[in-house]
Amino acid sequence: MGGCEKEGEAMKPLLWIGTLSIIGLALSGYLAYVHYVPETLDSSFCNLSDFVSCSTVNSSSYATFFGIPVAVFGVAGFLLLAFLSVGTIKYHRIWLFYLSLGALLFMFYLLIIELFVLKTICLYCIFTLVDVIALFAIAAVSWGRESVQFVKAIKVE
Repeated sequence: MGGCEKEGEAMKPLLWIGTLSIIGLALSGYLAYVHYVPETLDSSFCNLSDFVSCSTVNSSSYATFFGIPVAVFGVAGFLLLAFLSVGTIKYHRIWLFYLSLGALLFMFYLLIIELFVLKTICLYCIFTLVDVIALFAIAAVSWGRESVQFVKAIKVE
């Protein structure tokens, strides 16, 4: 009985990361959709004022990276995180930790652009940021030490 309980506990972070990845996928998918159909944002609850405007953020030059909407990168990233949460490949926990860290750093970069360059925020982007913070927090608490030790053990000669 003790073995099953321990295995169940080990699966909880993966289940949470999978769930949060699906939520992030939905948010990023919607933002990718409205990038190509921007008129749908015009009547959105997300356009409350000059400071809270998804339309302003989504139509800025910062909404694309190498000509691809940033939200499409989000869709790909959340799909990858969801796949890794299934735990079928070697080192999936280490990948989850470092990919969620990369996502968090990128989301903070986008937040800085929103606040200090565009001087406007997108509520969907903030919801996605909260989702990524939760993803990273779970990965860091669950596998952060293991992931750092793994990288430290790599010998480059």
